[in-house]
Amino acid sequence: MLDFNTIELNVEYRYCEIKNMNPVAGKRLTYKRMRPNPLFEECLEKLHEEARLNNTNYLPIIKEAMSSLSKYPLPLKSGADCAILKGFNKSLCGLLDKYVLEAVSKNCLSHNTTTTDEVIDLENYPSSVSKDFTSKPRSTHEIIDVETCNKSIIHHKDNIDNSPRSSCSEILPKKGIYKPKFKSGAFAILMGLLELYKQNIENNVSKEEIIQVAQKYCEESFKVAKTVRYSAWSSMARLINKGFVIKSRRKNIQYALTEKGVSMAYNLWNEYETKSSTNQFMFQKPKEDVDIRNVSTSDNFINSAEMDPLEKINAGPEEVLTNHPVIYLPANCYDIVLLIDKNEKNGNEDSFHNYPDLKYELRSLKVGDFTWIARNRVSNEELVLPYIIERKRMDDLGASIKDGRFHEQKFRLRKCGLKHVFYLVESYDKNKHVGLPLPSLMQALANTRIQDGFKIYYTDSLIKSNRFLAMMTKRLQVEYMNKSLCGASCDPKDGMLMTFNYFNKSSVKTKVLSVTEMFIKMLLQLKGMSVEKALAITSIYKTPKSLLTAFKNCDTKQGALLLAPLKYGDLNRNVGPTVSKTVFQLFTSY
Repeated sequence: MLDFNTIELNVEYRYCEIKNMNPVAGKRLTYKRMRPNPLFEECLEKLHEEARLNNTNYLPIIKEAMSSLSKYPLPLKSGADCAILKGFNKSLCGLLDKYVLEAVSKNCLSHNTTTTDEVIDLENYPSSVSKDFTSKPRSTHEIIDVETCNKSIIHHKDNIDNSPRSSCSEILPKKGIYKPKFKSGAFAILMGLLELYKQNIENNVSKEEIIQVAQKYCEESFKVAKTVRYSAWSSMARLINKGFVIKSRRKNIQYALTEKGVSMAYNLWNEYETKSSTNQFMFQKPKEDVDIRNVSTSDNFINSAEMDPLEKINAGPEEVLTNHPVIYLPANCYDIVLLIDKNEKNGNEDSFHNYPDLKYELRSLKVGDFTWIARNRVSNEELVLPYIIERKRMDDLGASIKDGRFHEQKFRLRKCGLKHVFYLVESYDKNKHVGLPLPSLMQALANTRIQDGFKIYYTDSLIKSNRFLAMMTKRLQVEYMNKSLCGASCDPKDGMLMTFNYFNKSSVKTKVLSVTEMFIKMLLQLKGMSVEKALAITSIYKTPKSLLTAFKNCDTKQGALLLAPLKYGDLNRNVGPTVSKTVFQLFTSY
């Protein structure tokens, strides 16, 4: 923005220099206003004083706006123009316009009669207050030009200081009544205290009694591992500060609801009775017959059309050709059960307490963290469904990449016999301290999705991870409804499933490996070697001996490029000369 006053002064000064032949040629005169926007500064000063007295959270914002306005050298025509400066939001700009309007109208009333509905035409506003003021009816929503107004009002600071303070306080929003979020820790504590309040006359209860009753009202856990900073019980401090709960210090610390807390708890209870929980939405049948297949869900959840479920098997057990006894599960005679690895407990007593209708069990899984089985309701025979999930928190993902567990786990997941492999990636501490740079972790997950063909699902917390698993269980229940299953203690083929015992035994880490499997694990230790490249090499050279024989029949140049033209993966890419040369140098003395 050009300041024409500065340009005019510079031109006039140059003309005087040429006329008087002043020897100080080339020196520039700079004109700078001491207070380019006095009205806006006055308004911000009043706002700052009110914010300081009320000790509001908006004090830093107003300080920032005052600092940026004081550094701006040019006059601003309206509050909307202040939006280009740092610290000015929409409400603050609107307040500046209103403040200037009231200040100008008050000065005009002493010289010319105007009504409160009229707005001064500030474009024709004189530079001196002694001249007559002109008024023109306008809409109060129009932008006010205060460039000329600033010049005249600066000499009447006393009049401006007497302007109403109520207009300046509009930038500070009124404090609303604190209301705990549904299913939050504070909500659960109030519900638990209310339930105990109805039973206990003394109304003083301990922390353990509150947690025992309140856990069912909360999605988060009250008891977490020592390494976790936050739990649902952390909300008790806020309830005490807000005056809903009183803390009494006796031999044992006890808590009780205040009158304000009882009133709030009853209001929350009335809302709680009308809302349906996530468990009721997923696992309990609605009153009206609704086809869950037609219910639209967000893109984050698994689409049942993408699952490629097993087709219905109409053949009886006697028609399936296998050397192992066949297990046959008729339609609607089995339950879908979620299996959770015992190591995934995370210090919580029950991480699925919000889903009482979810059927799950804790077992020792040799590979993966979660999987599903179909269990016969009469004979308890179990078949593993072709879905498995490996859960990774971001810090654990970085650690597994460092120590090599990441590639080893992916190899075992590919060999476990289950078709659909998911990686459930959970955020940790805003992903700041995860062991490796965040772009490196995202690149590793992208390679897992593209090269290994695994599905990646991201969650923000353990609560959302559990919600995903519950929803996945419900989807599988719907998908396998009215479908018969059969399987045996063997590798899955031709639509057959495998038993849980066979799945766990075949996936154990310490099982006896064949020569080819050991050769693959050996190749995976090389830099640049992926599972697909190792499989492509071992498909031609089953053992290290066969590869050594091939190297001996070649000279140095041919041996270094022997593996380069081998194709791997769905895109049939070449293994490449770099990996081929690395393998050649490993198995030869060159």
